[in-house]
Amino acid sequence: MTALPAYANDPTPPPPASVTQVSHSLEQLRAEAAALQAEFAKATIAYTNALKASQAAEAAAKRAEAAAAVAKAKAVQERHRLGLLTVQAYQLGLPTTIGTESMLWSLAPIAENLQEIADRQAAIIQAGSAQVSQYQTAVAAAAVADKASRDAATKRAVADQAAAKARQLSQAVAKKAADGAAAMEDQVAELANASELADQLQDTRNQQALSRWKTYLTELTVAKVKAPAASAISNPAKLPAGLRPLIKSGKAVPGAAAVVDDTRVVRVLPAETIRAVNRAFSLVGKPYGAGATGPKRYGCLATARAAWTPYTTLPDLVGKVYADYQAVPVGLIQPGDVLVMGSKSIGLFHIGIALDTGEMIAADETKGSVVVTSVPDNLYAALRPTLGKPHRPQNAPVATSKAQALRCGATPTYDGGSDSWTWPLADGTYEIGTPFGQSGDLWSSGFHTGQDFPAAIGTPVRAATAGTVSIEHPAWAGNLVRIDHGDGLETLYAHLNEIDVSDGASVSAGQRIGTVGDKGNTTGPHLHFEVRLGGDPVNPMPFLATGTASTGWGGYSNGVIPARKLCAVGTSGHKLRCDAAAAYLQLASAYRAHFGKRLCITDSYRSYSAQVDLYARKPSLAALPGTSNHGWGVAVDLCGGIEHYGTVQYKWMKTHAAAFGWVHPAWADQGRSREEPWHWEFGKPPTA
Repeated sequence: MTALPAYANDPTPPPPASVTQVSHSLEQLRAEAAALQAEFAKATIAYTNALKASQAAEAAAKRAEAAAAVAKAKAVQERHRLGLLTVQAYQLGLPTTIGTESMLWSLAPIAENLQEIADRQAAIIQAGSAQVSQYQTAVAAAAVADKASRDAATKRAVADQAAAKARQLSQAVAKKAADGAAAMEDQVAELANASELADQLQDTRNQQALSRWKTYLTELTVAKVKAPAASAISNPAKLPAGLRPLIKSGKAVPGAAAVVDDTRVVRVLPAETIRAVNRAFSLVGKPYGAGATGPKRYGCLATARAAWTPYTTLPDLVGKVYADYQAVPVGLIQPGDVLVMGSKSIGLFHIGIALDTGEMIAADETKGSVVVTSVPDNLYAALRPTLGKPHRPQNAPVATSKAQALRCGATPTYDGGSDSWTWPLADGTYEIGTPFGQSGDLWSSGFHTGQDFPAAIGTPVRAATAGTVSIEHPAWAGNLVRIDHGDGLETLYAHLNEIDVSDGASVSAGQRIGTVGDKGNTTGPHLHFEVRLGGDPVNPMPFLATGTASTGWGGYSNGVIPARKLCAVGTSGHKLRCDAAAAYLQLASAYRAHFGKRLCITDSYRSYSAQVDLYARKPSLAALPGTSNHGWGVAVDLCGGIEHYGTVQYKWMKTHAAAFGWVHPAWADQGRSREEPWHWEFGKPPTA
């Protein structure tokens, strides 16, 4: 008797080498693009901070100089009064107690021709009683003026130094911008070629998975097995004659069976499951559509729902699907199982139909269609519809807005704000090591999932931003601190020599959590730092530079999306991300029906080099290059009256645009930090 066929065995074999290589090639290109953007962003932030410091120092210097001028005028006035008293005392022959030197100092501001004093007796009384007091007042005023003058000189020197630093950093930013824009232009062609090849290899992967499935169906035919009804094999202890339990990982698999054909064990799946997988394969290649339910386009849940209809109708939310069908252990997953992805902290956001070899069929927004893809690390549960409702309640984690943003494998932009992020190692204590995305055999995933910072053992490691700690000791990392920041965002700190925080502790940005070490799988002491969104590793460098980052739609960097991945909106060559373009065209049609005019657009997708150019011309208005929603293909600038608050066109947009997924962001509203009535962004698509 032999084991199950190769396609049913563990461990999971890798995808075809060509797919893996291209995937790594794309990752490397994307990582390089993101690193360039991060370097520019970091330099820009340093310049912005220096400019703010320069402006603050200049204002302080001007305030100090103004204060010094007032103090000097006060000192001159008080000294002048003292001089008059001294002259009066001298003319009246009154004895002086301030000394000759002080008397000469007091007379310095007095003119040679003194005005005749009218009331001599009053002057005698005044001079006699007030000379010493006035002397003390004048000396004190002179001291204040001198101190204010020194303070003003010091602040002026600081202001001049700050201005020089700002000028120097401005030149650095200009150079990085020019270099980065040129490099990005070179990478666009490379990314387009790699992307096209990846699409071709995706087709190959789809066909290979289908071929393996057909091989399995052929084996059933050769073994003369007619697939039984699901109800007949739901209980491994009560199987029809000729069938035996299917054993996997030492356990009987519920809802499946096995038959021995000569010396081979052939798995037997229910007829309903085979139909569901066949139906899922028939949908492969269908275009993705946000919230689409078929038959032309399919959203996140629609593929799984279509596959299992009419046997059962899956609910309209992933969380409800989890609650309604019995879960099975991950080690017992079989083809046809419904896989739900997500986490307790953000909810469930992705769903697929299981195959063998660690793959599934699912609608994938980043690939723009229904595809065969790997089951991601954020698999939350496997459900088997043929087993019916769960024996005990299965409560889905509460869905958040981030769960919706992570739909169908898409990785969202996360905005934590630059002020809330700290580099995990202090300046001057580290070097920049192996970057995110580098391919190689050193890593089980085939590519580097973080950013390495070589540093001496014992160098303090800090939390990048606030969150809750969990401590782990996996073989690859040795000592690992994982920090959950909420909304699906995590940071990981690996190979630590010491851990200085406790499991479950709350930490703030910049708080010490441990020290650099060489524990686990390392070639020397360093910090391996990761950022994960929804369980998927993303490039950490843009986060560290700006506190805002994403691998972006399709995994491409902001402003570096190949033109073939975008869709036209029918006006002057403008393009958007395809789901945004479809929604824009619907909005434009409604606008034209109401006003009898075409919706006027001035700007849509904006390349990275175009962002750099705009930022150079309008730094106070444009977004930092690499962070603009124009660079994701989900923002437009409109005209034709919409560019002014209060017009009938603007009011119509405010009333109707949201129904098509387009919104006017709060920051652009009248009276907010940046008033931009013309700027509109594609919001969240309908919940699937």
